[in-house]
Amino acid sequence: MKHPKGKYFLLLLVAGLTTGALVPKPQPTPLDLEEYLEADDWFQAGLAMNGAGRFREAADAFAKSVSIAPENALAWLNLGTAQALLGNYPGAIVNLRNSVRLDPKLALGYANLGEVCFKDRRFREAIEAYTALLALWPDNANALYKRGLAYMSINEVGKAQAQYLSLKMVDPELADQLLQAIKRGAAR
Repeated sequence: MKHPKGKYFLLLLVAGLTTGALVPKPQPTPLDLEEYLEADDWFQAGLAMNGAGRFREAADAFAKSVSIAPENALAWLNLGTAQALLGNYPGAIVNLRNSVRLDPKLALGYANLGEVCFKDRRFREAIEAYTALLALWPDNANALYKRGLAYMSINEVGKAQAQYLSLKMVDPELADQLLQAIKRGAAR
């Protein structure tokens, strides 16, 4: 039995086009060709590595991105966040500050800066970051809660109670947690 080859080629071509198998897919830029990479290439590589949980490599990629394009607030934000995930809080704080300096409306930059300062027990700086975040996003429950805890940590109970009252209107459950922390702090 003889089969015409053209018919099978046409079937393969149609099958390839419908499945996308014959459509060329862009290949990621190999990172071993560093001298040819641009800031956005490093930024995208950092995002991919960050998504894979490879925070050290992500931080290195974001650092290369900001060295090429130091005006990119998002690259500074991601560099600071990767450093925070690695436990390098002082470095993270510097880089997160750069992100919000470059883009004062970058709410995520203030949120991450507040979290890192809080974790590093730099409560006054955390309060400043959460205050800036709340100016952009007034009903951010986490910022109200963490700012209340930061006030408790520096023994400003009245300000912590004010955060409780603000938070109660936004997130009653989280407000109750803050109230419990205030009561525990007052009992000490």
